[in-house]
Amino acid sequence: MCSIIRIKVKTTLMAKKYSVYIPGVIAFFVLAACGNDTPNKETVSPVDSSAVLMDSAVNTIAAADKVEMVISDIPFPFEILENLHSSHVAYDPKVMNPVGNVAKYNQYNSKALNLGIYGADLAYVVTNEQFQQIGPFVKNAKKLAEDLNIPFAFNKEMMDKYSKFKNNKDSLTKVVYDSYSQVDKTLKGDERVGIAALVVTGSWLEGLYLSTKTFITAAKTPENSDLYKTIGGQKQSLTVVIRLLEEYKKDAYISALITDLKEITSVYDNVTDNERMNEQELANIHQKVEKLRNRIVEGL
Repeated sequence: MCSIIRIKVKTTLMAKKYSVYIPGVIAFFVLAACGNDTPNKETVSPVDSSAVLMDSAVNTIAAADKVEMVISDIPFPFEILENLHSSHVAYDPKVMNPVGNVAKYNQYNSKALNLGIYGADLAYVVTNEQFQQIGPFVKNAKKLAEDLNIPFAFNKEMMDKYSKFKNNKDSLTKVVYDSYSQVDKTLKGDERVGIAALVVTGSWLEGLYLSTKTFITAAKTPENSDLYKTIGGQKQSLTVVIRLLEEYKKDAYISALITDLKEITSVYDNVTDNERMNEQELANIHQKVEKLRNRIVEGL
């Protein structure tokens, strides 16, 4: 029987201003721990062989060092979604992962990826100040976190904060950040970096999906050219995501996920200038991103 990946990561990342940019999606998961909280040491048995498993943790110290090197380069969706909002792209609640899909996630890989996806959806809602829609997405993130044995990320104290600051963008952004910082503490305490890598991937992918999906019909103008540039810049983040996942490529599910992500890379490779991409190049990227993202939200 394979065993869950156990790799401990040290990091010295520091968060920047919450409402604009959190340096690395993994800031949610691998920020330096604050305080003297005792990490939750409970472990949960995987539900099947497609969970984040590997035969042995070979060269785990070297792998941990590589992970630490790349995680700080992965931008959290707040940055790209704030750019989307600033470009006056209309908010569309239909593009987010339907809240009812949470019942489909029965395997660890799906739970972890979609915990990241719902986190990006929360960022999308908060960025657009659609506060009335926050509740269901927080509820789903709470369920998935608890399923992954991360109970304190959305405990009563945290849920009270979501209620207290339900109409304040900056405060809600910080609360989302704090929730996922607790995810970080627990995953670090349990040394489940493989699970964190999947959450990172889901969060990054959803941020790019939301941006390309809602922006796909907008003609390129001088006013929105910065968003094209931001989307083009995601190629670098994609490279980092793949490097992170490749530490766990012995797992069949992650290996297949890497293959799918490399298909997105191949589309980026055909873009003449990532800072000056055109409408057709944007559409090509969106097509590949949508294909992978939709498979993940369906729990496949």
